[in-house]
Amino acid sequence: MKLADAVDADVLIVGYGPVGQTLAALLGASGHRVLVCERRAGHYETPRAGHFDHEIMRVFQSLGIADEVRRIAEPARAYEFLDPDGSVLSRLPREWAAPSGWDASYHFYQPELEEVLDAAVRGASTVDVRFGAELARLRQGDGHVVATLADGGEVTARHVVGADGANSAVRTLCGIPTEDLGFRGDWLVVDVRPRPGAPALDIPDTGQVLDPARPNHMGRVAQRYFRWEFMLVDGDDPAEMVKPERVWELLGPWIGPREGELIRQTVYQFRALVADTFRHRSVLLAGDAAHVMPPFLGQGMSSGIRDAATLGWMLDLVLTGAADPKLLDLYTLSRRPQVIDYIEESVRVGTVVCETDPVRAARRRDEMRSATELPPPFEPPVGAGFRDGQPLAGRLAVQPLLRTGGGKTERSDDVLGRGFTLSSVVEPDAATAAAIADLERAIGLRSVVVGAEGVQEEGGALRDWLTESGAVAVLVRPDFYVYGTAAGLPEVVDLLASLRASLSLR
Repeated sequence: MKLADAVDADVLIVGYGPVGQTLAALLGASGHRVLVCERRAGHYETPRAGHFDHEIMRVFQSLGIADEVRRIAEPARAYEFLDPDGSVLSRLPREWAAPSGWDASYHFYQPELEEVLDAAVRGASTVDVRFGAELARLRQGDGHVVATLADGGEVTARHVVGADGANSAVRTLCGIPTEDLGFRGDWLVVDVRPRPGAPALDIPDTGQVLDPARPNHMGRVAQRYFRWEFMLVDGDDPAEMVKPERVWELLGPWIGPREGELIRQTVYQFRALVADTFRHRSVLLAGDAAHVMPPFLGQGMSSGIRDAATLGWMLDLVLTGAADPKLLDLYTLSRRPQVIDYIEESVRVGTVVCETDPVRAARRRDEMRSATELPPPFEPPVGAGFRDGQPLAGRLAVQPLLRTGGGKTERSDDVLGRGFTLSSVVEPDAATAAAIADLERAIGLRSVVVGAEGVQEEGGALRDWLTESGAVAVLVRPDFYVYGTAAGLPEVVDLLASLRASLSLR
């Protein structure tokens, strides 16, 4: 009996938050059999994450749901650091030209996003979602995993992905240790929905109040929701902090119970943790199961969806038989270093925000007031899975606007479709065309010559980007990170050969 006939699913995903949903939708769109087990009886009805960036909108675009997401999310315009009296110390604009071709940042209400993602998952006929299905045990065999559920049922899959949160059962059952990157803090998180007719709230998109007496945060979650976060200080009792009367006392400067409705008030412990590995044989980790970071960059969920985007294409190549399973060794090597970069930067910002020593806090506020230059957007590269030593390799690729033969202007991902892409500004010669055709057959490589008959660039994002790096072509992974560039046609052939070798293609 073939393995494909002996398993219940190609991939078992444990956990059905945004990370598990995204991975299920990606794998389902590629036709793979996916079973999702979620221990809860239904969807989580309260918000948790509230921010994602342009790169994540590009992932949603690849799933064909960008328009639906835009209807429930709103662009974020600024990230502000505030004095205790509310005056602005530093303002970091978010309206910069992001490479993905979308607004740089978005705020959203998580239950609404999960509805959109759920619809995408349900649209894939090969995906089965089971609520109330809790994982109890895992047993790994040769090329498969047997998962035992709490009700005694068993599921056999070629791979298991733990997207089951910070207290991951999958990670625990595999015995994967975590590394503590040195941050811990208890915060009261409060979500509020203004009542109909309530006056508009004058608060920033995202505001970090550098108040040593009680560091706090305020901001928009989406069009109709707002969030406040208050750090617990010495003497605070978590049980008392979540009582409505105490919550409204803290919210008093901005809103009261006549103007707003409490949706959620809970105490979270902000941590900085990363799993030692994201792979244990046929079991993989994604999202909070693999890494936990403080929320000061708003990159927790986004990093998890990056995991899903990377894992999606790697699993696709392995499941179709195009690549050897050892390709999955690249998953940890690619994702973990970038995640650590995001965690360390979140900790750095959090250390500034959470300062409770009045003298040090005043010094930091003075430094912010006197700063004359804004830091560049923080977008670290991936850690592996690209050609070393090349310009742009490992960095997020731009998404230009292309005008095709019919005169229609579209984002390049919509023109090329999902998968590996080769964009160039020179026509291929015979050797290059043969190398492209080889990878078209092997992995479905998609290629385009921008400037050739029928395809023109609207604006100069791609040409300028390539010119600055001395390249005529760029090879991009399905998760939108650059594999490598080529300075001329002979280098394109070498680049494609390098990709073939790196993917462990059969």
